[in-house]
Amino acid sequence: MATLPATQREDVLTYAGLCNSILQKPCNDGPHGFDWQTVMGSNMDTQLDRLYWARDVGYPLETPVDALYYLANERGLERVVLVGTGGTLEDETLHRLRLQHAWTIWQRSGSQQGHVDELAWTGLGVTKCFRRAEFSTPPPVGSVYVQDFARQVWSQFDILISKPMAVGPLVWGSFTWGQMYTWGTTMSLSDVRLLRRLIRDHKSAHDTCTYFHFNFANGALWATFSWGDGTLWGGVGDVVTLVCGEKQWEVLSYM
Repeated sequence: MATLPATQREDVLTYAGLCNSILQKPCNDGPHGFDWQTVMGSNMDTQLDRLYWARDVGYPLETPVDALYYLANERGLERVVLVGTGGTLEDETLHRLRLQHAWTIWQRSGSQQGHVDELAWTGLGVTKCFRRAEFSTPPPVGSVYVQDFARQVWSQFDILISKPMAVGPLVWGSFTWGQMYTWGTTMSLSDVRLLRRLIRDHKSAHDTCTYFHFNFANGALWATFSWGDGTLWGGVGDVVTLVCGEKQWEVLSYM
């Protein structure tokens, strides 16, 4: 029985190295042919790299940093800013994990737990949703349209945000006119827009988040406790209420 010759293995890691070491045609013998083979091999390396990159993009933990934005856009889960920090981005690893579990996140969207999770991404870790049935007399905040909506529409909810958080109350005398703060809190306008966008994008279509209540007090608030659970009535501090509402409220100047 004849013995087959051993297969020769090229000790190269790139097509560029392989092509310029193999004489494909006599006319390529010489320095110009060597350069030609190197260029052609380099193009093949580029195409192979793109194939690997395209594969990696489908896996959030492996996606190249410069492609992460596009994957986040495709899955509808932007990399958020930590509210109240002046623009600090969410940790990249946590963002990748959110993208990896996008299906589960969208399954929970519109639920109370879903909204609690969404605000936790921004660093607001102590939040709770209240249906209008649980909090039927909200403070008169916003335009007449918003106040009427808050009293008359049943399919709506508010979100209570409590300490600890990087957001503080805007106390008279503690700031200078012209600083980039919003009314009542140390949040920037971009922070407020982010919170509204997250809730609006993930809420149920039939539902409306009317208000954000930022609780800077250290006592009990109405509708946040049960009678007889040992909670003491009272406390000092402020609660600042901001309108969330619907996108069309802003477009039509209903806010």
